[in-house]
Amino acid sequence: MTTIVMNTLTGAVSEYDWDFQSITPTHAGSAVALYALGGDTDAGQPIDATITTPKRVWGETTKSLMSGVYFAMQSAGNGVLQVHTPSDTYSYPVQSLPDGVSRGVPGRGIRENYLGFSYKNVAGAFFRIDRMEIPSIKTKSRRL
Repeated sequence: MTTIVMNTLTGAVSEYDWDFQSITPTHAGSAVALYALGGDTDAGQPIDATITTPKRVWGETTKSLMSGVYFAMQSAGNGVLQVHTPSDTYSYPVQSLPDGVSRGVPGRGIRENYLGFSYKNVAGAFFRIDRMEIPSIKTKSRRL
C-alpha cells in the first residue's frame, strides 16, 4: 500500500511505499510495527527523490525552444532534468555546480505548448531547490 503525506505548511506531497496508519516527523506506525524515520537511506537503499511541476504553458502561447532549465539549488551530487510533453518524457543530465546555479540543457527538438519539468536526484544525493527558471526562445509566429 502507498502512503501519501502532505506538508500543510508548504503544500509539498511525499509518497511512501509503506502501510503507515500514522506518521510524525520522527516515527511512523502501522498495524504491525512502529518505525523510526530518519537517515540517508531507506532500508539500506539510496532515497530516490523527484520534484515535478504540472504541465502548463510557460510564457506565451507561441511554440518556443528552451535554452536551458536553471536551478538555484544546493546539492550533494548530480541530477537529472526531465521534460514532460503531452506524449513523452525526455531526460537530460544536470551537473551540480558549487556556485548554487545548475543547468539542464533539453533537446532542441521539443516544441510544445504544454510542458512539465522534473528534477531527480542520482543515487540518493541530497538536493534542495530554491528556484527553477525556464527561459525560452520564441518562434516568430508558430502557434499550431
